[in-house]
Amino acid sequence: MMLLNEKSKFTDREIIEKGSRALIRELGYSGFLRFIRHSEGVGKEDYLKLENEIFNDMSLDAIFDNAKNHWEDKE
Repeated sequence: MMLLNEKSKFTDREIIEKGSRALIRELGYSGFLRFIRHSEGVGKEDYLKLENEIFNDMSLDAIFDNAKNHWEDKE
């Protein structure tokens, strides 16, 4: 069990990265993007920009493998 003071040692960037990974693991990439859009009031144009930023350096095979692993983990 992680103590409260242990959590505070993370930088803001680490918190964002860890939180994003947890959301992606639980919701998948699409659900993560929808969550971000709704929680920050991002419009559809910004949603597409964010999606491009997240998937920019990923190959189609990597996106597919991540999605497949996500759905297999849910079963």
